[in-house]
Amino acid sequence: MTPAFRRTAGRLAVAALATTALTGAAIAGGQAASATTSCKASPIVKTFNAVLAVRTGSTEDTSTCH
Repeated sequence: MTPAFRRTAGRLAVAALATTALTGAAIAGGQAASATTSCKASPIVKTFNAVLAVRTGSTEDTSTCH
């Protein structure tokens, strides 16, 4: 095995591992974001409400879901 081939094989292996890791993270994030159908249980809504509560200083639950 030549040094150039060894470097190329190593780079391809690292690229494949990075792609697999990013794809897995994207799939897991997508499943976590769409796992709940209830608006109050949604992690996105909880985060948004927490940021607004810190920004405005209010502690009451101001959900936009009906």
